[in-house]
Amino acid sequence: MKKSLVLVCLGLALLAGRAHAAFLIEIDTDGLDDAILTYNSHFTFGGDTTQASQSSASSAFGLTGGDSIFGGDGVNEPDTYVYRYDPTTDADNLNTTGQVLGVDLLGNPVGGTGKVGGAAGDYRIYAAWPETVNVNSAGVDYTAVSGANSYSVHVDQNDPAIQGGWVYLGDITYDGSSGIILKQEAVVNSFVSMRSAAVMFEPVPEPTSILLTALGFCCFWARPNRMVSEIMSRT
Repeated sequence: MKKSLVLVCLGLALLAGRAHAAFLIEIDTDGLDDAILTYNSHFTFGGDTTQASQSSASSAFGLTGGDSIFGGDGVNEPDTYVYRYDPTTDADNLNTTGQVLGVDLLGNPVGGTGKVGGAAGDYRIYAAWPETVNVNSAGVDYTAVSGANSYSVHVDQNDPAIQGGWVYLGDITYDGSSGIILKQEAVVNSFVSMRSAAVMFEPVPEPTSILLTALGFCCFWARPNRMVSEIMSRT
């Protein structure tokens, strides 16, 4: 019985300890804060916006140091940035296991979910921009769409509680076939109507995943000395 418990605990720990990741879309992919933008293939401008200005890099976890952007040249429509992610075909490219990524919109710390992407279900949406105090006070609207599912949120990018890292915007339900499109739109077009360095998508863990992780830790850390003794006595 005790030996079976040890084996179960080992299995749970292995499940809980797999490498997990997220999908990162960094706007400038050249890794240099050099005023030269090499746009990510998953990023485009939307509406009648065709360009934006370059600014300093963001320090958010996982970014490589490329330029951020701000503003746009929208005239009849809002300055618009568009990000596209298809969990079915876009492989995870950032390991977030055990990382404190940043904060939610209330300033509460947020960590990596610990789940591999690719399947239908809920995905967290994060955004990153360099620290700022001069974005237009009207704010920024983010809208994510996947098939018939959508999620929208309004953000004050000058809010001091959400500066310096990833900002968790909310969740979108991926329908399994339509991909996810995220639009970032300025409420008022101006020189610094909004800012962006990157966005990131990460699966929301199911309750069973959380339970497996908790059980794995309980098995190994509740009474470690006794566990080691039992394992050694059966080898």
